[in-house]
Amino acid sequence: MNFDRKNLTDNQLLDLYKRLVKPRLIEEKMLILIRQGKVSKWFSGIGQEAISVGVTAVLDSDEYILPMHRNLGVFTGRNIPLYRLFSQWQGKANGFTKGRDRSFHFGTQQYKVIGMISHLGPQLGVADGIALANKLKRNGKITAVFTGEGATSEGDFHEALNIASVWKLPLLFIIENNGYGLSTPTNEQFCCENLADKGTGYGMESHIIDGNNILEVFTKLSELKLSMIEKPRPILLEFKTFRMRGHEEASGTKYVPQELMDLWAIKDPVDNYRKYLNENGILTEAFDAALRSEIKAEIDESLALANEEPDIVASYDEELNDVYKTFVFQEVNPSNEVKNSRFIDAISSSLKQSMERYENLVIMGQDIAEYGGAFKITEGFVAQFGKQRVINTPICESAVVSAGMGLSINGYKAIVEMQFADFVSTGFNPIVNLLAKSHYRWQEKGRCCGADALWWRFTSWSFSFANQ
Repeated sequence: MNFDRKNLTDNQLLDLYKRLVKPRLIEEKMLILIRQGKVSKWFSGIGQEAISVGVTAVLDSDEYILPMHRNLGVFTGRNIPLYRLFSQWQGKANGFTKGRDRSFHFGTQQYKVIGMISHLGPQLGVADGIALANKLKRNGKITAVFTGEGATSEGDFHEALNIASVWKLPLLFIIENNGYGLSTPTNEQFCCENLADKGTGYGMESHIIDGNNILEVFTKLSELKLSMIEKPRPILLEFKTFRMRGHEEASGTKYVPQELMDLWAIKDPVDNYRKYLNENGILTEAFDAALRSEIKAEIDESLALANEEPDIVASYDEELNDVYKTFVFQEVNPSNEVKNSRFIDAISSSLKQSMERYENLVIMGQDIAEYGGAFKITEGFVAQFGKQRVINTPICESAVVSAGMGLSINGYKAIVEMQFADFVSTGFNPIVNLLAKSHYRWQEKGRCCGADALWWRFTSWSFSFANQ
């Protein structure tokens, strides 16, 4: 493995090593706990640590990352206390989901990490919305979202890339090409030579990076981030790597040819980087031993804290209350003026009042900008509120729904317009699995007019409602 330090200092090289070792030692501990029956499930990222570690090291602490369940280095790189992570994995109340699951299916605004769902694809659309909010704020911030090679076949992947390209969003799409989707090899997943080639069809810059080389990951992403600040745009990154453990531990790796396992074993990102640092006099055996001892002590202490937490006693009231976000009711007294109005005009008027009331409200939909919408409900909105707040979308629903959630996560209010009620069916996955569950799972609070939620409008039925 060829390591090129470029202009990195010794301290920077050692910092990357520390970041790399920590998730590996946690993983090794988790595998022991699995064998002892003390942990029920684990998705291992052994062999892939350089990607999540490198990406997190490049991004600022206030820049959003949307990882998957094999990206432990994101969570440790954001310095999330280990005892809280162990509480999450052990299903304790101090975890981020109050014990409602034991995986990485959670987010935390405090650490700007937005959790995944098993469908994977819709989180790319959420990243679109977060990146759009950054673009509207003009804050120069970058967003990074992870997915696997298998999820590049999902419709949401293509919708999200298309939207990001059309809107020129400052967003890193990160594909971890680790060889297998559970047991299905890549030659049964896609026919293109490289997944990075998919960026070409969307007019998107793309790169292929050695996902096991921490210095290549860090230096290339550092370079790209600087260029994205100067010229906001999405970039597709394919990281070549390999999954050395099963999809999850119960799956095993019997379906993988042994010669393939042997080939990638010698490309281990931690072992090779440690060897490079040793050979160049940057890392001593004494420093390495002390570092590992310190991390192992932190792991044991954090695990003990999590284990000492009492088991959760379910409360019907608490569970029900967490399903529905509380909001402050604001009564608006009608005026004495009475006039006849078509239902469609009433909807237009209410939308306009909301746009006037909330400067951070964005409405997205097909043909809603200069054309004014299929039913002319948003006619004149662009002239009054501008193209940044009244946004035409490509003809797709799922990624737009997800983008609405991303906007709400990053400080904006969102309205998603669908021309006809039956169009909602193609956006149903994020509605059911993201919008409906995020508050219950990890207390995410969307933002919308009148109540903290996302608004939807189906104009064919002249019907609008708020998900309150």
